[in-house]
Amino acid sequence: MSSEDKAALIETLGRTVMRWQDATQKFDELVGHIYGLSASERLCLSFLWPGPQTASAIAREIRLTPAAVTTLVDRLEKRGYVRRKADPTDRRKVMVEAAESAHELTAQVYLPLGAAGAKMLEKYSMAELGMVDKVLSDAMAIQEQAVANLLAIHNSEQQD
Repeated sequence: MSSEDKAALIETLGRTVMRWQDATQKFDELVGHIYGLSASERLCLSFLWPGPQTASAIAREIRLTPAAVTTLVDRLEKRGYVRRKADPTDRRKVMVEAAESAHELTAQVYLPLGAAGAKMLEKYSMAELGMVDKVLSDAMAIQEQAVANLLAIHNSEQQD
């Protein structure tokens, strides 16, 4: 493969990733519209999928103030998507966990998408899947660094 061919393929991949990001955003926005969930609420529910989290962990993950997270959790709790519970190791801490209705929403909307993706990935070899994992992990690291850089610029401009 020539360097021009490689450059063209990299450009094509870049456009494909942009279209994939747009498609993902459209899907998530449609879920939000249908179920009445804001972007922050969807991010919170996604963050709670693996298990309960503290409000401060939620605030760090979705970049909201603790007061804004309290309001967000209040809204989600009122709608039955989350519940608060005491931390079993420190009764002074409150944990937030996804409630059954959040799991039902995920099962109805996101699990079929995940299953379709898993079925699509079955056609690839272990080596190809390893490469996809590496590329996606590297891309996420770049994206996370871009977020950190943008926040640093924004925060320094706010202080000026």
